[in-house]
Amino acid sequence: MYDAYIFDDASNVAHIFFNHHNQRESTITFSVAPHRDTIGLKSNQFVSQICASLQAGELSHEAYTRAPIDIVVALDVSGSMRVEKLDLCKNTLKLLLKELHHDDRFCLISFSDEAKIEVPMLKVNEDQKRVALNIIEHLSVRGRTNIASAISLAAQIANSVQQPNKVRSVFLLTDGQANVGPTEAKDLVELTGIFVEAGHKPTSPPISLHTFGYGPEPDHKLLLDMAKTTAGGCFYPVKDNSQVFSAFGDAVGGILSVVAHNVCLTISVPVDAARCGSEIIAVHHENKREIADGVWQVYIGDVYAEETRDIIFEVTLASPSRSFLQDSTPAIPHALAELTYVDTIHHTRVGPVSSVAVIKRPNSQTLAWPNRDVAIQWLRVRTANCIAQAESLAKQGELDKAKKELEDWIEEFTRESFEIGAAKEPLIEQLRMDLTESLDLLKGDAYNAYVENDLGVRVRTHMSQRCSEPFTGKRNVYRTGQKRFRAQAFHKGSALSK
Repeated sequence: MYDAYIFDDASNVAHIFFNHHNQRESTITFSVAPHRDTIGLKSNQFVSQICASLQAGELSHEAYTRAPIDIVVALDVSGSMRVEKLDLCKNTLKLLLKELHHDDRFCLISFSDEAKIEVPMLKVNEDQKRVALNIIEHLSVRGRTNIASAISLAAQIANSVQQPNKVRSVFLLTDGQANVGPTEAKDLVELTGIFVEAGHKPTSPPISLHTFGYGPEPDHKLLLDMAKTTAGGCFYPVKDNSQVFSAFGDAVGGILSVVAHNVCLTISVPVDAARCGSEIIAVHHENKREIADGVWQVYIGDVYAEETRDIIFEVTLASPSRSFLQDSTPAIPHALAELTYVDTIHHTRVGPVSSVAVIKRPNSQTLAWPNRDVAIQWLRVRTANCIAQAESLAKQGELDKAKKELEDWIEEFTRESFEIGAAKEPLIEQLRMDLTESLDLLKGDAYNAYVENDLGVRVRTHMSQRCSEPFTGKRNVYRTGQKRFRAQAFHKGSALSK
């Protein structure tokens, strides 16, 4: 039905799509735009980037406006969690309990040689809080570190809830490496995915896994890869005790502000544009799959209040037939994007909400000025890809090639950001800083696990557009107001508890 009207009056069709969306009382606004809205047939351009953008609205500070959560905390109590570390974690859990209300569920697991349920999964009333606080106070260290056992039990508990809340999450806190049970990183990552999905019901909300590595001992890459097995999962590298509270607060601020889950984007090329040679040739997202010939689906997962998601994909440009060239500037829809999600605030399923990206194709060399917002996101994607490529080269021992990769892109990045007038944009400044710091890391004496983890976290941050920065004093353009508020509150709460 869309294709029957697209070429008759492309701008009106796009306008109808946008109006259809704007009339909804929606938690997420959605739009699609090309890198350039006019590309002449004689311009020597054959490919265009298109950006599908999602923007979540703000969330009121009143607790009742947020979606209730189910949270399972798996806490490492092995021998390396000496008194000070364990006490910090205890105080962090006490701050978490203060944030939960009567519709939330909370469960605490401790793990060492084996995992053990300390606080069963129950709704949080005042009596349950008192019981939980007493149990937390009496936790003590024991044994070694069995991460597989912890994840297995946590996923089993989360999936056993008959009528789960709209937001479900597992927090894994550890200061060591797995030395009991399965210990190979590859096996643990694979098992994490299996455990989380094993008891998951099709109608239940997804489970996100957030991992916290305290100090220099944990296998940071393992914890990052484990978090990546779940949509929306983050890894927090907590380098010292001062960051414990703010890291936990940042993660809590995220799950307490989920406004949508099961967010899914489907993109395709309209039939008539496909007949003119247009097709999708690249989708720059880690959770993409081709569900039909030329039809791509991107699973975004959950979205927090104030977050944005910008999915860049590339299409070959349509070459219209002579009948279209009778119009001096034929407007051709090159992409149809459809968004679906579950609104956790209004408890409704939304979508599909549709939007089209239109590119004018005059029979000339005309080339419109780039859309600034799309150009910035295209720089973000290429920066993340460049750091990932540098990481891969360095891991293979090709340090000089890795540094050259970054140096060349820094030069190109600087030129492009200046040309579009975006050099002072906050995102551009953070991308530039991450490129410079990544290069500095590779100029060190050796490529080691610390450098690999640091680069990996930067790539993950920019590709997911989500903050996992444990230090409140460091600026992060992806940190939302809710995450900042909770991170600062937990940090302040830690000072008051001393």
